[in-house]
Amino acid sequence: MYEAVTVPPDDGLVRSWSGFEVNTASCAVVTPAMHGTVLAVGGVEDVIAAACGNEVLMSWLRKASESVARVGSVCTGAFLLGSAGIIGKKHVATHCMAVDVLADLYEDAEVDSGSIYVNDGNLWTSAGVTSGIDMALAMVEEDHGPDIKARVAKVLVVYAHRPGNQSQFSDVLSAQMVSARRFSDLVDWVLSNLNRQLRVEDLAIQAGMSERTFVRKFRAHMGQTPSRFLELARIECAKVFLQADAPVKAVAYAVGFRFEAGFRTVFENRIGISPSLYWEMHAH
Repeated sequence: MYEAVTVPPDDGLVRSWSGFEVNTASCAVVTPAMHGTVLAVGGVEDVIAAACGNEVLMSWLRKASESVARVGSVCTGAFLLGSAGIIGKKHVATHCMAVDVLADLYEDAEVDSGSIYVNDGNLWTSAGVTSGIDMALAMVEEDHGPDIKARVAKVLVVYAHRPGNQSQFSDVLSAQMVSARRFSDLVDWVLSNLNRQLRVEDLAIQAGMSERTFVRKFRAHMGQTPSRFLELARIECAKVFLQADAPVKAVAYAVGFRFEAGFRTVFENRIGISPSLYWEMHAH
């Protein structure tokens, strides 16, 4: 059983950015239980900056983090933990658009730019808003086991649970954004021909370059090797097919893998879960 309490510096109704008002109890009268969880929530930049500068709130956060079983943040709430001196040399996550700022402000912290949430000891931090749901489900599982977690997820009508190391964004989409016009046509061609047994040599021919020149220019411009990009493109395409309820074996062949076993190995190494489990979580 969980009891949620919203704790600002002062009590009363607090109006959210979306216009909803939330009833609260001030930090002066709230003492978190030893088995409790304290979560700092994110918000727009000026609100987060004001909260970070509120010493009453920061002091409460520091003291709470020393006594509760678990402390964490959702989205840009990580900045509150940083301002309170809680993240230290910890491994943390925040929204992908705030990663660089958080890393610059708190150089001792290991800021994860990809995971949807991170658990480092009793510190839990998540990326965007919806990833906070995945993190909360992981907390429920830690407290009450996988069966209760699954029941909660079903009531919420969400996926059973996305693992924390799942990426915040599509690797292929990122590649397309980085490539701009230099290799955008090639990226489109690759995505249209993933069912073929593509090799780096094929990409070089399509780009009108020698293989050696192509590899050098592709890596310099895209930040990864052509073979690595091919693997990522196949996995991203496979995720789409699996979400559409396609069988794992058919998906493996559709994205250019000669053998299903090889596809399963590459998929699990990249995503952190098996294709079958990904299908169970996302299909239907």
